[in-house]
Amino acid sequence: MPKIISLISFFLLVITGFAQPDTALSKRLEEYIRLNKELKFEELMEYIHPSLFKLAPKEQLIEVFKKVYDNDEMKISIDNLEKRSISDIYALNGVQYHKVDYYLVMRMKFKDESKTLDSSFVNSMTTSLEAALPKEKVSYDAAGNQFFIKGTDVLIAIKDSPKSNWLFLGYDAGNEIIKQLLPPELIEHFNLQ
Repeated sequence: MPKIISLISFFLLVITGFAQPDTALSKRLEEYIRLNKELKFEELMEYIHPSLFKLAPKEQLIEVFKKVYDNDEMKISIDNLEKRSISDIYALNGVQYHKVDYYLVMRMKFKDESKTLDSSFVNSMTTSLEAALPKEKVSYDAAGNQFFIKGTDVLIAIKDSPKSNWLFLGYDAGNEIIKQLLPPELIEHFNLQ
């Protein structure tokens, strides 16, 4: 269970996006949202900033995503994904950035529903999810036999050059690995400590 919780936490960083006055950014965010909601991981990789692939190759990430979101134990879906705000542009060394605040609702349903009939399992799972995702609200819906994870998080939109497309990277101040993929000046500018 801790491995699943860690993977869910990691994927919350990766799977998230939205809209902006910049038409090119708006179109890319809309498509990013659609691909996230539809869990189209292969296509989604074309919207992820390549710095993430320093941690794992695209093919490996696609397989891990598939296994986390639909495996023998559970199925996870994204019920809602919406932009809350987009910062003004920040430029550093020729690269443009926007901070995107977004709201996400995920649903996690165990395939063996007998697990969720056990209140100690539900309590343990809720506690584990809350510990792994401290900024998120975790709840259990007994009628639907499912967990909901809701919260507002940060996505960084990145345009490496004037001719490149906008790409995205999820951000979590508690994830030191992800923090290393972004310039310290950016983290300071957007107060992402």
